[in-house]
Amino acid sequence: MPEDSYGWLRDAVSEFGRQCRQKLAGGGGPESSIRSPLEGLLRAVGERHQFREISWHDEYRIPELGVRPDYAVRSGHDITGYIELKKPGLSVDPETFSKHNREQWEKLRDLPNLLYSNGTEWRLFRHGEQLGETVFFHGALKSAGEKLSAVSPASFDALLKQFLRWTPPKITQVARLVHHIAPLCRLLRSTVLEQLDFEARSSAPDDDVRARPFTGLKNDWRRLLFPTADDATFADGYAQTITFALLLARTEGIPLEANSFHEIGRLLDADHGLMGKALQLLTDNINERFTVTLDLLTRTIAEVRWDVIRAGNRDAYLHLYEHFLTVYDPSLRQQSGSYYTPLEIVEEMVRLAEEVVRTRLGQEEGFGADEVKIVDPAMGTGTFLHTIIERVAEQATDRHGPAMARDAISRLASRLFGFELQTGPFAVAELRASDMLKRYGAPLPRNGLSFFVTDTLDNPFVEEEHLASTYGALSDSRRRANQIKARTPVTAVVTNPPYDDKAEGRGGWVEKRPAGKEPPVLDAFRYPDNGRHEHMLKNMYVYFWRWATWKVFDAHPEDQHGVVCLITPSGWATGPGGRGMRNYLRRTCDEGWIINLSPEGQRAPVPSRVFPGVAQPLAIHIFVRRADMVRGPHHQAHVHYREVTGRREDKFRQLRGIGLDDDDWRDTHAEGPRPFTPASRSGWEEFPELGDLFPWSSLGITSNRSWVSSPSVETLRRRWARLIRETDQVEKGNLFKETRDRTLAYSRQPLPAHSGSPLSIGQETITTPALIRVGLRSFDRQYLIADNRVLDYPRPSLWASLQPGQVFLNQQSSHAIDSGAAVVATHLLPDTHHFNGRGGRVLPILHPDGSANTPTGLLPHLAHVLGVERVTVADLAAYTIALAGHRAFTERFTEELLTPGVRVPLTRERALWEKGVSLGRKVLWASTYGERCAEPSAGRPPRNVEFPSGEPGQVKYLSHIGIGLPDRMRYEAETQTLHIGEARFAPVPQAVWRYDVGGMGVLNK
Repeated sequence: MPEDSYGWLRDAVSEFGRQCRQKLAGGGGPESSIRSPLEGLLRAVGERHQFREISWHDEYRIPELGVRPDYAVRSGHDITGYIELKKPGLSVDPETFSKHNREQWEKLRDLPNLLYSNGTEWRLFRHGEQLGETVFFHGALKSAGEKLSAVSPASFDALLKQFLRWTPPKITQVARLVHHIAPLCRLLRSTVLEQLDFEARSSAPDDDVRARPFTGLKNDWRRLLFPTADDATFADGYAQTITFALLLARTEGIPLEANSFHEIGRLLDADHGLMGKALQLLTDNINERFTVTLDLLTRTIAEVRWDVIRAGNRDAYLHLYEHFLTVYDPSLRQQSGSYYTPLEIVEEMVRLAEEVVRTRLGQEEGFGADEVKIVDPAMGTGTFLHTIIERVAEQATDRHGPAMARDAISRLASRLFGFELQTGPFAVAELRASDMLKRYGAPLPRNGLSFFVTDTLDNPFVEEEHLASTYGALSDSRRRANQIKARTPVTAVVTNPPYDDKAEGRGGWVEKRPAGKEPPVLDAFRYPDNGRHEHMLKNMYVYFWRWATWKVFDAHPEDQHGVVCLITPSGWATGPGGRGMRNYLRRTCDEGWIINLSPEGQRAPVPSRVFPGVAQPLAIHIFVRRADMVRGPHHQAHVHYREVTGRREDKFRQLRGIGLDDDDWRDTHAEGPRPFTPASRSGWEEFPELGDLFPWSSLGITSNRSWVSSPSVETLRRRWARLIRETDQVEKGNLFKETRDRTLAYSRQPLPAHSGSPLSIGQETITTPALIRVGLRSFDRQYLIADNRVLDYPRPSLWASLQPGQVFLNQQSSHAIDSGAAVVATHLLPDTHHFNGRGGRVLPILHPDGSANTPTGLLPHLAHVLGVERVTVADLAAYTIALAGHRAFTERFTEELLTPGVRVPLTRERALWEKGVSLGRKVLWASTYGERCAEPSAGRPPRNVEFPSGEPGQVKYLSHIGIGLPDRMRYEAETQTLHIGEARFAPVPQAVWRYDVGGMGVLNK
């Protein structure tokens, strides 16, 4: 458009400038002074573009957000946008906002059409993201007057037209759907929290329902569905329920009109009773606080074009909720373990589970057999169940023709069960299943699908309360879910349960039965004298493992055969914490199959992960109990093992070729608690375990707070001084990072060989901490505040053993390792994650009293066998580190080390022993930075492991690192140069760059 076409706009901006200068000269508030000129400018734009229905209201209160934007813009009857003014000269870039403006921005940012301006800077935001470029004016409002002008009149005109013409967009893609509804759902959640906070501060009596409608609603919600829900959980459930109920209504073609929620719920109730009734209950008592948000949400969802979204896209809904959570609340996704299973994995798990049903349970029709009931207890958006539906339909079509698919699915629908804790994914599961049944022309079961919003882990035997008929759909849903959990035998559990290793207290009935009742069912996964390792059981996926095995193998004495198929972290199958689980499965089941999806180990390269966002090793685990087996007292299940390798796509391809009875399976160890890893063929089992040679072992220091260690002494002193001098007890608690075992109020006995204060941290006045050097990670020496009051689990016996000559050997005892050193050594007190950042077991070579940490008679016996005068504990440690402290050992015993724990092949040959001890002393000298095994005559000076000046191996510091903290590291193999930020070090051999301990690269860590 020619520049002359904007003469009207230049005149309007000029008049805006004249009025602003006049108003600002009058002594009023800067923001209020530009209000009237802004209204004139908007009026001019509206008249030019004939926006006759546009009007605005100043100081418009949004009760749900607790804020008053300067203007709300209305088109006809609908609010379409908001304007927030800032005083002239104050930036309207949210990145620059002060505390007050930042808090206001956080409340406004989820609005879909928000204009920020200070009179000369204009920014338009949609759901917190800026739309287009910032528009600027030339000149200052106080002085420019008529000379005020837009830098680009065309850009300013386009920005205002986009703002004033906003309507909910037509939504034809899942990505756009998520982008538009997730912020509005988040806005609704904030509104509920605001309302609950407001009601909590009300002076009305506690039983005044009119004064506290949402408090009563929250209490009903807890009683009906989620007994442990707090305010945040309820607010989240409320927001997601309404959002996805409206989405569900939209898929059914139900008209979405403002303030018609009860009618929408009534129409939705026909096929989706729980979501329909929930929508009614949650919206019957809304007040003006919710008007804006619910109106925006309803209008936006009304523009969703499901027919277009679904057209030609079978998987349109597959990742809807996963994408929704990523935008809505990424931390909630992480907290809930909501990493949705790739369809390639789901299809193969369903195929293999059905093969078990056919070949081991005698049901030739697999999941299509009328006797087979299937449950997914962590349903999510229903991918496993939908895959089963499609599989049954395809098989019915292949066997009998396309008309049979409808009947097969109709019969299947009544014996397919799904439980889900969150209403969002539950609604998506219902949406997908209903859509699938419609595609095949199959009617819904008489009582609807057996999908339930419920906590799988809750007590299924709880007595039902008598509830008002108003809550009939919800109470009936809970009653039906409990009936299935308690009384309905199932043949197969196929699922991907959530992962959360901090789930203590959230395992419900599985973890803790009511007082005075029988022990919790989780106890079946415990093993005698294994308590110190069984913290691993406090994980959500373990709770679901126990629920699945209880349901199929234990719950129904008349029907205890079936199959469980889960994809979960594989640590329980190899580590010491899973001994009881493995023992239970070997005793209870008849056969098992384990497919290791992560042979690369922890934090494998992302391209090799089947779940790109999950760093833990994962495996598919399938276990079956047959009805026709006779089990004696020494019964042990036959468990098979295999792994898939390569990139993600390679693993999917290999999975497709796996059969239960093909030739590529390996037998695992046969004994009850032994790891589910291949039995060795190398004689490994005959070698003594490292723990047999050094029997006393311990975890390392566990502080449970990162601020107590640092490479810098001065940094620790500053941190300590700041903590001790802080007078605000709340802030002091935040700085301290209080835990269950260490708080500001508790005092502790001093650590062995260290003096300590009798005061609590809250009372302490001494601002200089006691410090000690420790081994934080392998070859990573840092300083630690040596104070029992700040270390949750200091391991006093380790501190007591710290003495001249002490060496701490360390191995990875809980996880498989497949590269790098298998044993490391340090003379410093080791951190609990010293080995490779994933736990480990410390084996001191000396007891606190200075005696050797070896079995009685071992050292004299070795001396006798080897024909030497004497073998010391230091000799044994040197031999061990020479043998296992390098990658060649790990490569030689890669398969054996899939079972955690190092074994040490001891030699009878004197020459080989002496060579190993000699080499091991060099390794111990280097590992302890010259503090142990020093021998100047052998080239090992005390406390100095550097190459002598002039030797080729000496690393030179070639260029300075600079004053900033480096944020990158790279290595040039051709020049053997290590770059750390701006610094260069050379020569660094490639072997040094690649050196790792149990998969943890030492340099790049």
